[in-house]
Formats: sequence, structure tokens, C-alpha cells
Amino acid sequence: MLKKIFIFLFTLTSIEAQSLSSTLTQRGGTHNAIFLNPAKLSSQNNNSEIKANFINTSLSLSHESFTFLKELKSATSASNKNQEISQLLKKNIGNTLSFSVYNFSSLSQTQENLSWSLGIANTIDGYFITHSGFGSKGAMESFIEKYKAIIATISLREEYIDYGINIKAIEKTQSIHNYSINEMIKNSTFSDYFDSKNRQKESALGVDMGVVYTLPNHTLNPKFSFSLLNIGNSSFQKIGSLPSTSNIGLLLIPYENTSLQFDYIDLFKHQKNQHFEDAFKADLSQSFLNEHIKLNTGILYNTLSFGAEYQNSLFSLALHTYKTKNYNQQKERRYNLSIVVSW
Repeated sequence: MLKKIFIFLFTLTSIEAQSLSSTLTQRGGTHNAIFLNPAKLSSQNNNSEIKANFINTSLSLSHESFTFLKELKSATSASNKNQEISQLLKKNIGNTLSFSVYNFSSLSQTQENLSWSLGIANTIDGYFITHSGFGSKGAMESFIEKYKAIIATISLREEYIDYGINIKAIEKTQSIHNYSINEMIKNSTFSDYFDSKNRQKESALGVDMGVVYTLPNHTLNPKFSFSLLNIGNSSFQKIGSLPSTSNIGLLLIPYENTSLQFDYIDLFKHQKNQHFEDAFKADLSQSFLNEHIKLNTGILYNTLSFGAEYQNSLFSLALHTYKTKNYNQQKERRYNLSIVVSW
């Protein structure tokens, strides 16, 4: 019955269908697979007991952004604040200094062919652009987007096909502010730069659907996936919408503990100015020591990515580096540190 309902909804959907934040799909990874395709929930938890991900946190930023934020924090509490801030702005004039943070806490369970998950996601994507301080944009542009979402996922497995659906209640807060030098001097703490100045807040509902087909009796163990994300465009009124995308993927397991994953995001290019390199991702992973250690490399934005992960029954710790495009569509190399604590 559930399968028939899913197929009916999937058929009615127009083929116009990234995640509530690109943060959750850019690097991907096992713990975030449902953000790209909810049907992958079935492969995440094969235990009939309830699994709790207490913490699934990640910080992603470039070396330049890390240095800037560290020096901005130091300058904010310095005794000669005026001089420190002026020197910091001068050193970084025109640079786009971007960052992303997210956390996803969830409960999940698999019972026979049915899997479910209920989680809360919090993400922050933002950037600062420094200026001389004399123009219309002041001393520093600030742009921060925050998402809070409750995400319910159901996945059904029937023979060689997995079906999945995400239902998302999302709150988006957008803050755009141009700081003058005087405002920066008046900020008493580093956290003042992340307070919502001139903020706008809107809510929306979103739906994702996905299918994963496993080709049986094949030496490469291929899995073909297709997903529609943010069906119908999740609109936040005056502060934009989450673009609907159609996405395809292929997972190959040529050897034990080795996997090769290909993804193409936004198959029909409904996002403006998207090129092939913006949409294609590849990832090669190799596990060692009973899957406690995983090394991977891949392609993202037509450049190489690298990563390493340690995982045991209670937590995992991972470090990845890859290139992405910032607000000005320029490539920057980011470093992503993530930790997952589960039970």
C-alpha cells in the first residue's frame, strides 16, 4: 500500500525537482545521505533497535577565512581595537571570507523493510567581504543565512528497490548588513557579528522523494539512484526559495571495502548559470581495519578532494578538503571537520 502511494505521488510530480543548505549535500557522506536521496535511509541503519545520532556537526571554511575570523575575534577584544580592525580590513580588502556550519541530530530505526528517521537540522552559511570603509558598502559586508528544520524520513525496501520520502518543516533567517568601522569598533564580542541584524525570517514546507535500484547478481554491485528535492520549490517569500532539482547517482562496489560513487545534481539545470563542473561529483572510498578507517578521494567542482575518517560504534571523526565556489563564483579550497556521536 505504501509503495502504491509513493509511486502515485512520484508520478504526479513534475520533473523540476539542493538540500535546505548546500552544506548538507556538497561533501555528502554516509551520515548525510538522506539529504540527497531519502531512499538511502535503508542502508544507513540495518539494526532493529532505535539509533540516536546525538551530534552530527561539521565546520567548513577556507584557510583564509579561518585566519580572518581568528584575527577578527582577537581584534574585537584588543585594547587598541581601532588600529587592529583597520589593519585587518586593509589586509583583506576585497576578499570573500565564507564559512558553513551544520548539525543534524536524529533518531532512526529499521524494522524489516521499513525504515524511519526523525531529525532536527541547524545550518549556517555566511560570508564577509571587507572594503576600505569609505564606500556605500561600508567597511565590511555581512551575509548570513540560517536554517532550522524538522525532517521526517520514511524509506521502504521491496526486493531490489528502495523508495524514500522526506517531509521538511523549515525556518529560514537571512541577515544582510554593511558594517561601518565605527560599528565594528563598538562590537564588544565576536558573537556580535553573528547576531541577526536587519534579519528577515520566513517558514516553508518541503518534500523530497527518491528511489534506489540495486542491480542483482552483478560483480560491481551497482546501485542506481534518482531523487527529486524540494518538489515544487520551497518558497520563503521575500528571501528566496530552495531550488527544485532532479538528481541521479551511481554507486559501484568493485571490491570488498571499496566504493565508487558518482552524483549529478540538478539534471535538468533549473538553477541559473550552472555548468557541468557545478553538478558532477565523484568519490572513491577505501575502508581499512574492519571499516574503522576510511580514506577517500574524488572530484568536486572539477578539482580533487581528499578525506580521511575514523569510525567506531560510538563516534566518527572526519577531515576533508575540497574546492567549492564562493559568493563571487570564485573557487576556494575549504577544509571540513566533522564529528558524529551516536548510540
